Amino acid sequence: MPKKRILLILHRIPFPVIGGDNITNSNIIKILNKHYDLDVVIITYERYHPNSEEFLKLHTNSYKIFHLSKWRFMLNGLKTFINLRPFQINLFYTKEVQKFIDANILKYDILFAGIVRTAKYVSKFNIPKILFMGDSLGLNYKYSHRKTCSWFWKIYYLCEYPLILKYEKKMIDNFDITIMFNKREIDYFNSSKIIQIPQAVNEQLFEYEKVDTKYKNFISYFGKMNYRPNVDAVLWFVEQVLPHIPKELNFQIIGANPVKELIDLAKDNPRVFVRGYLEDPYLLLKSSLCIVAPMQTGGGIQNKILESMALATIVITTPYAAFPIAREEDNVLLIANEAREWIEKINQLYMYPEKFNHIKENARNYIKNNFTLEKFEKTLLKAINNLVT
Repeated sequence: MPKKRILLILHRIPFPVIGGDNITNSNIIKILNKHYDLDVVIITYERYHPNSEEFLKLHTNSYKIFHLSKWRFMLNGLKTFINLRPFQINLFYTKEVQKFIDANILKYDILFAGIVRTAKYVSKFNIPKILFMGDSLGLNYKYSHRKTCSWFWKIYYLCEYPLILKYEKKMIDNFDITIMFNKREIDYFNSSKIIQIPQAVNEQLFEYEKVDTKYKNFISYFGKMNYRPNVDAVLWFVEQVLPHIPKELNFQIIGANPVKELIDLAKDNPRVFVRGYLEDPYLLLKSSLCIVAPMQTGGGIQNKILESMALATIVITTPYAAFPIAREEDNVLLIANEAREWIEKINQLYMYPEKFNHIKENARNYIKNNFTLEKFEKTLLKAINNLVT
């Protein structure tokens, strides 16, 4: 029996893996290519790594990249003032791509939008359709507009979130299945068409044991550092927490594309180090006193928390970010809300580290049991098979 043919549409090339969405999309591509004939269309303005196309050649039947200029994307976005569609949807929608998809659509048994930004390209077709929403942009923006410290982003989120929430609800109704990570977001949309899927952690992290003692007095933050919720989290920590913990402790920011705001922060504060993209960030994370994720905004489930837990490290995060992962009574991470709670927990960890050792192995085992690629693949394939059989 011939394999069914799937068209997957993405807004970003998933390699190299430098962010949570790239982790998810690279996993999706590998799984779909293993079980189906997979064609991929990508619409992006980002420059991509020379090895990116090698990844696509290896893991797809065929692929086509539409690489547009940033100016073209911004002009697309301005259409929001005319058609009242969300800015994020207009950014990634072009007639050129739609024409290509229209010309090839009859080849496919299943249509797969890799994020709500690409849903419009296939929403009109009467072919089995899956929307891998992952996280809700609308809810992310709704929460973010209250807490971001940037006035530009505050105004943008406030204008955009009602539009994108309305659009997400419309696409959930339009598609046969929508796949999401976060139960809190799933409960908000309250649709029988939504399936929850566990995020998948790189299982090599379960065996990672390298350490370097020169990082033992570092507190680490890990994430893609041009993502506004990550920037806001770092700024909050440096302002509210870092001045009030032992001066022997320094703070390092690990992750690709750090914005100028963070680079300037490190210039002004000798306790702050911006590491940027590292081939092996896990050495620094594993060696640190702890990893912090003081998320004030953002959506979904934070991959940086899952990966840090998989390394068997101490993670401290907010109730907001912890909610879809674990409770404090599970003894797999530490939760702090107000700045004084953060200061108290870090001070206790620094003075009495042995009291927290049990959390490290608990964290690793918790991720092994709940956030594996095997569980991700099983859930994804079950959703597809239920739709097309």
